[in-house]
Amino acid sequence: GHTHSIWSVLFLSDPTRIASCSSDGSIRIWDVESGDSEVIAATDETVYSLAMLSGGRRIASGGSENVIKIWDVEDRKLVSGPWKGHSGSVRYLDVSPDGRYLASGSFDRSVKIWDLETEELVLDSIKCEADVYFVKFSRDGLKLVTGSEDGSVSVWARDTGELLVVPMKGHESTVRSVVWTLDDEELISASNDHTVRRWNATTGEVVGEPLSTHGHTIVSLALSSDGKILASASLDATVKLWNASTFDQLACFTHKDAALYLVFSPDAKQIASGCSDNLVYLWD
Repeated sequence: GHTHSIWSVLFLSDPTRIASCSSDGSIRIWDVESGDSEVIAATDETVYSLAMLSGGRRIASGGSENVIKIWDVEDRKLVSGPWKGHSGSVRYLDVSPDGRYLASGSFDRSVKIWDLETEELVLDSIKCEADVYFVKFSRDGLKLVTGSEDGSVSVWARDTGELLVVPMKGHESTVRSVVWTLDDEELISASNDHTVRRWNATTGEVVGEPLSTHGHTIVSLALSSDGKILASASLDATVKLWNASTFDQLACFTHKDAALYLVFSPDAKQIASGCSDNLVYLWD
């Protein structure tokens, strides 16, 4: 397995396989049934983020070398890149719902958008006031949300890079993860301040009370495909499940060590989580 903390996990198009990346510089593919893993890429950088490209054969990676690389999962080789443009670590990657664009959020305080067909940088005008920890396309693909080190949540137009909503400020520390609700009407964000907050994505106004039952930084959020269950991963070594609309707690899973990232399986029946104890966990 990995020899350092795991920063990102994702289900491949074949849901019996999971990809993970780590501070050890490797990208691994895990067999869900056996628990075995194999290295498909070895680098000299901390790999912070993975994104699956349409078709499912290729994944993009971003990390501490400030570049984006495209890997073929089956052939286990670099097929494109490094794509250069950022001057700080590439902290998060996300692919648009139609599979055409890749967004990269970086510690250079910018978000860049790349065309996956032409492999060209197509938007370079999104500039944030602090390091970007997270970026995510809306479900209609027309907008992006960012989470930054200054605690702000911002919404941008994908085609122009225009700031659409006054940055949402309520978190007292870095925003680590944000999810769009199924209708793109609301955003749910998680932070180093141990809270989860809900926002109106159009007005930027806070909706309801913050959720604050984790005892430490909340590093990752995921919403089930039906939009009903919100999952949160925290440095307090727990993964918790919530009713996404009421914030009532449904379940709690305990790790040995800090949980760093989580994702639902496509059928929403399982959750994969990456951990600082170098392991990937699968929960039913």
